[in-house]
Amino acid sequence: MMDEERAGMIGCAIGAAIVQLIGDGKVINRDNLVEQLEQNRRDTGNVIGKGVNRDAAEIVRKGQ
Repeated sequence: MMDEERAGMIGCAIGAAIVQLIGDGKVINRDNLVEQLEQNRRDTGNVIGKGVNRDAAEIVRKGQ
């Protein structure tokens, strides 16, 4: 079970990915969102950020 802080960070990661997709003029769908989250994970040098984006991508991929 996720704690509130982790859930909040995952929500922020998903929101940031959606804003980035909108800014790039891409369609917002599950595949594009997962791809953007994975790109954000690769781009961040922060270990916690990498984990949050990985977990967010997994949640979106599974549709939880």
